[in-house]
Amino acid sequence: MSDDAIVMELDLSRVEDRAVETFERTFDLPTPEGGTTSCHALATVEVTRSGARYDIRARVKGTVHAECHRCAGEFDLPLEVELALIVERGRNAAPPEDPDEEDFVVVPAGDERYDIFPRVREALILELPIKVLCREDCKGVCQTCGADLNEGECGCPREGGDPRWSALRKLTGRGGKP
Repeated sequence: MSDDAIVMELDLSRVEDRAVETFERTFDLPTPEGGTTSCHALATVEVTRSGARYDIRARVKGTVHAECHRCAGEFDLPLEVELALIVERGRNAAPPEDPDEEDFVVVPAGDERYDIFPRVREALILELPIKVLCREDCKGVCQTCGADLNEGECGCPREGGDPRWSALRKLTGRGGKP
């Protein structure tokens, strides 16, 4: 399913004072490597109305299928994010006085629906870590044999190290040892 077909649409015309909606969707998110990965998200959205202004606050819990940057193991990465925005219906809507206030969106007076999916997707993308690790103390893989060091030592000799660092090792007094 393309992300264009995914919606989390709020019916603003049905909100009298306050409403809570829940959306559960699965969609793709971009990866740092240029591909995509699956994300399952549960968004709880609270809408409070004051005239033509709607204060929208969402709590989103997502799970992204990820690949560890150290050991290349696949795992589910939990994400949690909150977002807030103000939606105002009508052509005379004025943005908030404080420029640091939450996002502000103006929708035409006749529009009764607002899709928050693009905002939810963007918030999850921004929450993705630059370096994705299966766990904080991931040991990665052996540079010699490729064994996953999280499962135990592989038995490869560790003396030589990377020869490109040998000049620095000599300066630090460690000779040719890592």
